[in-house]
Amino acid sequence: MAVTETTLIEAGIRVGLVEAEALKGLRLQAKRERLPLLEVITRAGRFPEAALYQALADTHRMPFLQPDELKADRETLALLPRTMRQQRPMLPVCRGGERLLVLADPEDRLTLERAERAVGQRLLPALADPRALRAAVLRSGEEGILPALAAADEESDPVELLDDIMKEVYLRRASDVHFEPVEGGMRIRLRVDGRMQNYGRLLSLAEEEALMNRIKVLAGLDIAEQRMAQDGAMKYTITNWDIPETDIRVATIPTRWGERGTMRILGQETGNLSLEDLGMPEAILAEFRGAIARPYGMILVTGPTGSGKSTTLYAAIRELKVDQMNVLTVEDPVEQPIEGVSQVQVSGKVNFAQALRSFLRHDPDVILVGEIRDKETVEIGLRAAMTGHLVLSTLHTNDSVGAVTRLADIGAERFLIGSTLIGVMAQRLVRRLCRHCRRRRPAEPEELHLLGLAVDSGAEICDPVGCSFCLGTGFRGRIGIFEALWIDRDLRMAIAEGAGEKDIHRMATGLRTLWQDACAKVMAGEAALREVLHLRVEG
Repeated sequence: MAVTETTLIEAGIRVGLVEAEALKGLRLQAKRERLPLLEVITRAGRFPEAALYQALADTHRMPFLQPDELKADRETLALLPRTMRQQRPMLPVCRGGERLLVLADPEDRLTLERAERAVGQRLLPALADPRALRAAVLRSGEEGILPALAAADEESDPVELLDDIMKEVYLRRASDVHFEPVEGGMRIRLRVDGRMQNYGRLLSLAEEEALMNRIKVLAGLDIAEQRMAQDGAMKYTITNWDIPETDIRVATIPTRWGERGTMRILGQETGNLSLEDLGMPEAILAEFRGAIARPYGMILVTGPTGSGKSTTLYAAIRELKVDQMNVLTVEDPVEQPIEGVSQVQVSGKVNFAQALRSFLRHDPDVILVGEIRDKETVEIGLRAAMTGHLVLSTLHTNDSVGAVTRLADIGAERFLIGSTLIGVMAQRLVRRLCRHCRRRRPAEPEELHLLGLAVDSGAEICDPVGCSFCLGTGFRGRIGIFEALWIDRDLRMAIAEGAGEKDIHRMATGLRTLWQDACAKVMAGEAALREVLHLRVEG
């Protein structure tokens, strides 16, 4: 018994995932493009088919399990007759002290009743994406694996398999794809909103080799070389899908069980973001806009890898009147093409310092340096900022104040830092609460204490719940947390004279810390408190 296309669409309409008014047009589009209706619907709404199964579970008021929750309860599994497991895809799971029977069809009451009689106890029905359920049943390693399930996972053509993966990447808005060899095959995971999600099923050894060869050919890598790391890039267009091609950076490296690959999806979600879209507080946004409008000086954006520094700088460049200015960038790699901007990629023959030195002979107004890594780069960048150029760059520090001492540690002269630095922006990314299902409640006394509020303030915060729009996670997208240090006259003098971080922090007027911005976003219902606790400054 399988869930019909009509049932899934009706469930999507009931929860608001699919617009009933648009359905007629989507049917015509599916006929015109000769594509399955569900594929056209999910592409138009940009959500995976699993979201429709989540919607179906919601309409039946039953749990929907994510792929990482599909771990067989061995004790209950052993009680289910082999013939029963061969007839229907099912998986007993123990969650929160309750015994669930995960099915592919919420209306399959007969299978549930037969399973309850077999195990001698009540089982709560639950639903999962059929592909994830099939993978979990196969992963359970039981001798009673359904022949139908095994047949469904026969070796796929590598061209079609990569196309299916890239469709899921687009629909889930993934930033990275990880191809991870394991004993006997390969698993695929996607990074969505900073967290890893399973793609759905394990690949066989033959599929693993064919898929990696397909990726390496497209990325211009040597398919015969499997004992050393390789890096490449490619553009990918999903077959029969009218969406822009995707720029992808590819890296491979040998591991114990085979060759591992990683694909970084460049600019798919951040290519058109403006500064307003990043979530900057209004005060910081106004100051930042004023800073990038200045004719010379250096502006730094700091934070760990994956904190959105490049996205912020790209948004800043898009704010400039590039048709009236000469804007040059040097990056490793170039993640987003910007019209009207000359972008240089770091290579074996051109590093950051060499490109920066050459830029000064190309009459630049604005220079973007992807990352300051060494003494030579920081010295040239600071001198360029001092001689009439606006320099934007990134630096790896924990907060904005730490950027000053980091520059000094690299080898920059204190007087150069003080005289050229305009400001430093520190940032992090946290998952944004899903606006369709977040639940507001009064904050507990301990939470009020963390937020710096009085116990009798009556403040409310939001918790994640989970729905079809966020695939049950409670989060959809990410939002930036920001801290900005703007260098005034007194700070310039103090930096030049060798002031330490404590002195700079004390003298910084109006410094809004990462934790303060995080608390504001928790109070606004944008972020969950548990998601930002790591930003709290102790003591």
